[in-house]
Amino acid sequence: MSSVHKNAPASGPERRDRDRQGYDIQVGVATDHRLFVGLTANISTGGLFIASDEPFKKGDKVEVRFSIPGANHVFHKHATVCWTRPFDTSGTSHSKAGAGVRFDDLTDEESRILDAFLKVHDPIFYDV
Repeated sequence: MSSVHKNAPASGPERRDRDRQGYDIQVGVATDHRLFVGLTANISTGGLFIASDEPFKKGDKVEVRFSIPGANHVFHKHATVCWTRPFDTSGTSHSKAGAGVRFDDLTDEESRILDAFLKVHDPIFYDV
């Protein structure tokens, strides 16, 4: 369940010392009551951001399922919502709605797989 789309490099105040390669990875998410698909362009060995209009609450337990390009491994992980960003009804924010989740059970091998991916794709954010 992986889909990757390249994003344009950041400009203006988001611009870094060197161009960062953006990506969108499709993430399947299951809660006690819902099953849906979101996107992430922010992933680390600590967790990921799920871009979605689905309502989350801090402390919610979710299961996430995703794969990353170049790896045959499918990540099926338990995670905890650490923070949320609601949908901006005023239209003034360019940030996506969603939630930052922390992996509860990432294995050493999965950490190595993600580290290898991140060395090539240089994430914009490092912690969730």
